[in-house]
Amino acid sequence: MMKNNLIEISLASFADRDQIYQIRHEVYAKELKQHSENAEKLCRDKLDDFNVYVTAKINDQIAGFISITPPDKNNYSIDKYFKREQLPFMVDEGLFEIRIFTILKAYRGTSIALALVWAAFRWIQSNGGTSIMAIGRSEVLD
Repeated sequence: MMKNNLIEISLASFADRDQIYQIRHEVYAKELKQHSENAEKLCRDKLDDFNVYVTAKINDQIAGFISITPPDKNNYSIDKYFKREQLPFMVDEGLFEIRIFTILKAYRGTSIALALVWAAFRWIQSNGGTSIMAIGRSEVLD
């Protein structure tokens, strides 16, 4: 699986994004059934126009990724679920969102998850972030 392989952490390239959208379809539409499957076999949304992806690669293959939504567009995925006035924190120019935290099945339970979260936190900090929000589904915690 991962033995003797280095984890390469980097920002996603344009080519990586196409693969990320395919992986998102595989995981979130086919595996978890959180989205409908589609003929293109791609899963993306309007936030992908401006969000940042951090990838973890093993032998040049994506093993996982995490998305960061910066505050400059004032548009977050959490807005689909909650009204801003319901949130227990301030939404300001220092608030970043992390989402779509995805590890391919073969790499779940490895240090890739920790590496991606650490990289996302560091990227947010280096880009002026003062707080982070995230939302997830409890049924996929395992």
